[in-house]
Amino acid sequence: MSVKPIIAVIGHKNSGKTSLIEDLIRSLRSEGLKVMSAKHVDLKGFTLDREQTDTWRHSRAGANPVVCISESEIAIIRKDGEGEFSIKDLTGYGGDVDVILLEGFSRWILKDEGVGKIIMIRDRSELKEYSEIVKGPVLAYCSYRKDLVGEGLVDAEAEFSRILSAVKGFIYDKRRLNDILKLLPGLNCGKCGYRSCLELAKAVMSGKASVGECTVRRSEGKIKASIFIDDKRIPTIPYISELIRKTILAMISTLKGTDLHGDEYVQIRISRKPIRE
Repeated sequence: MSVKPIIAVIGHKNSGKTSLIEDLIRSLRSEGLKVMSAKHVDLKGFTLDREQTDTWRHSRAGANPVVCISESEIAIIRKDGEGEFSIKDLTGYGGDVDVILLEGFSRWILKDEGVGKIIMIRDRSELKEYSEIVKGPVLAYCSYRKDLVGEGLVDAEAEFSRILSAVKGFIYDKRRLNDILKLLPGLNCGKCGYRSCLELAKAVMSGKASVGECTVRRSEGKIKASIFIDDKRIPTIPYISELIRKTILAMISTLKGTDLHGDEYVQIRISRKPIRE
């Protein structure tokens, strides 16, 4: 369980979104960070696929997705369209990237409190427009228009270092959050009083809670049944662990030659590879 940093550069047409994205990609790459970008094309009927190409013919025949592999690139063509799209879909394409940068996608992310936002402004009325509807972290309101900057509006060119610093801070905050998540079991059992392990991790990060409030972690010393899949331990809550332990012991006690007392520890190992004695 991990949270991928996603930052969106949004704004109306010709506000400078692409120019800022380019500068961010270059700067983050120069510091060794792996960057994925995604662009929303708000143009009806737009497609990268061309009629009568082989991939177009595959799609017309019913294949979805179609994967095109050449000497220089791999392209995955899905014909689902934006109606089936969610921001979470992008994390599946990112692999081990450090950050995902979005250009556009306003309708999906304006009210998404997990996505960092840089909002490009063409005139002061847009600053008021966005500030009234946006939710979640806004890393910067900025503009390339020199006559507009100031009073909460950052110069996207002259003050780019401020924008970059906010972006890097957002990325490293997500890393800290992921470090906390690694200490939690990922069961989302709610017994700690938070809805999920992610909510508890956020509370720990803000200083409102501690990892020790995780009831599963507190009860680890009492758990007498462990489950491993390919050498990876699967966390369980005490009730489920004890149910598994007693069930296994009850079944084994019926076998000849066993001498069980009922207080034994149980370890279950599941492997995708053949087990050799």
